[in-house]
Amino acid sequence: MAMDRQISKKKWSLQKILVYVGVPALLIFLATMVYRQSGTSRLKVPKERLTVSTVDYGAFQEFIAINGEVLPLNTVFVTAIEGGQVKEIYLEGGENVKKGDLIMKLTNPGLELNYMNLQTNLLEQADQLRNTKINLETSGLALEDQLAQLDYQMKDLKQQYTRSKQLFKDQVISEQEFQTLEISYEQVAKRRSIMRRRIDKDSVLREQQLFQVEKSLRLVDRNLDAIQQSLANLTIKAPVSGQLGNIRVEIGQTISQGQRLGQVDEPDGFKVRARIDEHYNSRISAGLKGDFPYAGDRYSLVIRKVYPEINNGTFEVDMEFEGSVADGIKRGQTLQIRLALSEETQAILLARGGFYQSTGGNWVYVVDGDIAYKRDIRIGRQSDRFYEVLEGLEKGEKVVTSNYQTFNEVDQLVLTE
Repeated sequence: MAMDRQISKKKWSLQKILVYVGVPALLIFLATMVYRQSGTSRLKVPKERLTVSTVDYGAFQEFIAINGEVLPLNTVFVTAIEGGQVKEIYLEGGENVKKGDLIMKLTNPGLELNYMNLQTNLLEQADQLRNTKINLETSGLALEDQLAQLDYQMKDLKQQYTRSKQLFKDQVISEQEFQTLEISYEQVAKRRSIMRRRIDKDSVLREQQLFQVEKSLRLVDRNLDAIQQSLANLTIKAPVSGQLGNIRVEIGQTISQGQRLGQVDEPDGFKVRARIDEHYNSRISAGLKGDFPYAGDRYSLVIRKVYPEINNGTFEVDMEFEGSVADGIKRGQTLQIRLALSEETQAILLARGGFYQSTGGNWVYVVDGDIAYKRDIRIGRQSDRFYEVLEGLEKGEKVVTSNYQTFNEVDQLVLTE
């Protein structure tokens, strides 16, 4: 029976070692050469220095962030209608007032003296006008009295003339007596006719004169009321009910006519006045909505008025609350508002980040394992949180969204621990 022969284990030959070690090394070397010749640039970057965001697909709405100042919905300014010196101050700013409440008292000796002189002149003019009115009325009554006397004479003469006519026919009186009586009667009748025409004419003229006198008297009365009101205007009163703003005057201070002294905020709500960059001027119109956070809740606003003037690269809009008004909100408070510029649509979304300042949104680094590759993309609209991606990215891909300023636009980032 043949015995089994022990087969000795062969050792690694030098040739075999060179094959197993040298070939991979050669391949690596060749790959490195190809890579270098291709012109691809790389940069090692620690992962903790980067912000990586996942591309998503969802609801997108274009927003811009603006700041707004809380103002009362309606404000009525307190203005000095007449100038003068501050004599008394009855109310300070911040107090609730009712319409007609006294705020301050001014004094103006020149205006008061002028009032006295004007009042004297106007009263004298009024007396003259009233005397003219009385004379006109008296003149009319006198003419009416004369007409009444002529009527009486005519009635008496007519009776005599009627009797004498029969007496003359009966030859009781002479023809001369009858003619004398007849002439007297005709003269009185003629005088009465003339008087009647005079009265009618004078009546028309008198009515016109009386109308002018009454008109002048009313004008005098209005002038008296006006100068009395001028004196009354030295007492500054609350024009409406509400909260009185700051009154920045002192006793003895000279106030000019028309000078604004303060304001009263009516207690019927608030509005928000915001400034917006002129870049968005063509896209802003009444009806656009926004919201802001306050005390743990969000409140809605809607643009009611757009002011056309542009100052220092911005323009203003007035926004009103839509729905409930935030409790505790105060005049002058600044709100950070998110203003929607578009309706909500579905889109590929990429989180906002510092990369946009370096690339303008034209390209990004897309992460694949431990390498981030440079890729061209196209960005559309933007909100306060996202960019709308039109081309170049798909949902689920990961993108470096932090600042690229130190990467020198290399083709690839090698992510290291």
